[in-house]
Amino acid sequence: MSFRALWDNQGITTKLRLSFAVLFAIFLMGVGAGFVGLAVVRGAEADIVANLELRNGVLEMESQLERARRLYRDFLLQVPLVGFAQAQERYGQPALAAAARVIALSENLRRAMAAMPDGSDMAKRKIDMRFFTSTAKRFSQTLLSENELVILVADPETGLDVQMNAAVRQLGVSLKGWDELAFAVREISVLIQQYQLSRQRPVMQTAVNKVEALRRLIAATPGLETARKTEALRLCDTFDKVAARLMDTAVSMSANANDFALQARAVDPIAEDLRRITAVEVERAKGRIGWATRLAGGIVLFSALLGLGCIFWVARLLHRAVTNRIVELTRYAGNVRDGHFGGAIDMAGSDEIGLLARALADMNGRIHDLVGGLEDKVRQRTLELDAKNRELDAKNQALAVLSLTDRLTGLCNRRRLDQVLSGEWRRAHRYGTPFSVIMIDLDNFKDVNDTFGHAVGDAVLLRVADILLAVVRETDVVGRFGGEEFLLVCPETTVEDARVLAEALRRELQDTDFPIVGRITASFGLADYEADPGPAALVARADKALYRAKQSGRNQVIVAPTTAAVSRTQ
Repeated sequence: MSFRALWDNQGITTKLRLSFAVLFAIFLMGVGAGFVGLAVVRGAEADIVANLELRNGVLEMESQLERARRLYRDFLLQVPLVGFAQAQERYGQPALAAAARVIALSENLRRAMAAMPDGSDMAKRKIDMRFFTSTAKRFSQTLLSENELVILVADPETGLDVQMNAAVRQLGVSLKGWDELAFAVREISVLIQQYQLSRQRPVMQTAVNKVEALRRLIAATPGLETARKTEALRLCDTFDKVAARLMDTAVSMSANANDFALQARAVDPIAEDLRRITAVEVERAKGRIGWATRLAGGIVLFSALLGLGCIFWVARLLHRAVTNRIVELTRYAGNVRDGHFGGAIDMAGSDEIGLLARALADMNGRIHDLVGGLEDKVRQRTLELDAKNRELDAKNQALAVLSLTDRLTGLCNRRRLDQVLSGEWRRAHRYGTPFSVIMIDLDNFKDVNDTFGHAVGDAVLLRVADILLAVVRETDVVGRFGGEEFLLVCPETTVEDARVLAEALRRELQDTDFPIVGRITASFGLADYEADPGPAALVARADKALYRAKQSGRNQVIVAPTTAAVSRTQ
C-alpha cells in the first residue's frame, strides 16, 4: 500500500493528530539535540575538572615526596652539626609533616581515581595509580620508620649513642688508676667517636673486639678489687648489648635508604605518565565539547528547516484530504436534499467522510477477516515467544554455570568457593560436623611463566586441574583460588584424612612429567574447622600453614596448629 492510499484511509482526527505529531516530533528533536549537547558539554567539563584535580593531586604528591626526601636528607646531614634537637625541629618535623600530607593525598587520589568513568584512559591506568599511591604511601611509612630509628640512635636523653657513651665513661671511671686498662678504655672511646661520625660497621666491630679484649684483660688483672671487676664486666656487657642494637639499627636504616632510592625510581616515571594522560584527557574533553556544540547546532538548524518544509507539506495534505472532500460531500448532500437519491459518491479512502458511503456488511466482513488474521498471528507469536523463552532459560542456565566456573581451568572460581565454604562453615557451626580445607600453591610457578611463557603456564594449570579432579573424591569441591593457588574443600573430613588426600595429591603432582616444563612440585596448607569465627578465618589458617610449607623448603604438607596448641604456645 502506498503512502497516499494509507493517508487517505486515515480519519480526519488521526490526520490532524499525525500532522501535529510530526511537527511536535521535529520540535522535540531540536530540543533533545540541545539537551544532549548540553549534557555532553557538562560531562566533558566534569571530566576536565576531574582530570585537572587528578593532575594537581599527582603534582602536589610528587612535590611533597621531593620535599620530604630533601628535608630528611638535610636532617641526616645537620644532626652532627647543629645537634639532634635543632635538626629535628628544622628538618625532621617538617619532613614528617610532608610525609603525612603524602598519605592524605594518596587517599584523595584513590577516591578521585575510583570516580573516573570506566572508558577513560585514566580508568585503564588504575593499576598504575594504585601502584603510585601505594608506593608514595610506603615511602611516607618508611620515612616514619626511619625517623623512629634515628630517634632511637640519636635521642639526646635515651638514644643508643648516649647509652654507649655513658657505658664507656662509667667504664673509664671504674678502671681509673689502672693504666693499662684505662688506655684500653680510651682506645674504645676513640673508636666510638669515629663510628658516631662515620657510621661504618667495621669501626663498631673493632670497638666490640676491643671490649672483648678488655674483658679478658680485666679478668686476668691481679689486685683489682672484686667489686670494681664485677662493675667493669657488667659495663662491658652493657656495651655489647648497646653495640648490637646499634649495628642492627644501622642495617635497618640502610635498608630504608635503599627503599627510598627504589621508590623514587618507581614513582617518577609513573607520575610523568599520569600527568601526560590527564593532559590528553583534558584535550579530548575539549574536543568533545567542540564536537557536541557543532553537532547540536547542526541538528537544531536541520530541525528548523525540516519543520518549515513539514508545515507546507502538512498544509497541502490536509487541503487535499479534508477540505476538497468536505466540499464534494457538501455537493453530494445538496443533491440528496434536492431528491437525487440514485446518485453515488466516489470517495477514495476510509476516513470519516469515506466511511459514510460504505455498507455496514462490508465493514463487518472486513472486521471478521481482521479478527481471524489477528488470532492466527497471536497464536503464531505465542509459539515463537515460548520458543524464545526456552532458549533464554537455556542461556541463563549456561550463564549461571559460567559465573561460577574459572574460565581457564574449568574448576570452581573464587565466587563458587566462597559459597561452598560459607555453606560448609554454617553446617559445621550448627551440627558440629568436621570439614577441612586444603590450600595448594605451585612452587616456583613464576619461573615457569618467565621461562616458557604464559601459554605454557596456562597449559600447566590445566594439567594440574585435571590431576586434582582425578584424585579428589566426588564429595570434595576443588577450585582455583587465584593465580597458581587452588583450594580444596573437603566436607565430612577430619584433618588426618585431609592430610592423606593432600599427600596423595602432592605425590601425584611430583611424579607427573609436564610437557616442556618437566617436573613441578606444590606446597600444601591444611586446616580443619575448629569453631572459627567465619570461613575467612579457616582459610587464613590454611594459608598460614601453606606459608610455613613454603618457608620450610616447599613440596610438603603442613597442617595448621589447633587453636588450643596456639594458645599453649602463646
